[in-house]
Amino acid sequence: MTDNDETHRYGLLQPAMEEFLQRTHALASLAGSVGSGALSALPEPVPGTVNRMLKSLQQLSEVAPPLTAEFEVLVEELHAQRLTVQALQSELLAFDHQLEVLETSLAPMENWAHQWARLHQSLAETLHSTAPEPASETD
Repeated sequence: MTDNDETHRYGLLQPAMEEFLQRTHALASLAGSVGSGALSALPEPVPGTVNRMLKSLQQLSEVAPPLTAEFEVLVEELHAQRLTVQALQSELLAFDHQLEVLETSLAPMENWAHQWARLHQSLAETLHSTAPEPASETD
């Protein structure tokens, strides 16, 4: 797949995700380095909450690359399924064309069969109406 196709497929999602991860990682690092001295001056529930938040942001930035890879796999699977549907549509179109040719080819045979049935019925009616009735023997 070419770079142009990948840019088209991913659009702005991948660059935006990378930017989000870089900024989240930078924010977590900055807050951790700057706020370490200030956190000690605050009452106890605040530093613990801030530390948990910073750890969560750090974990988010570490977990996100596999998430990006999962999105890539998902997009590739969707693309493959679309290609499968397109292939099936092509096969169905070809099958429809074959059925059309067969239907067109059988039309004269169908007409012949109807003519034969009418001829058979006409002959049967003619023979039945002109057949002599058997003479009754009375002795």
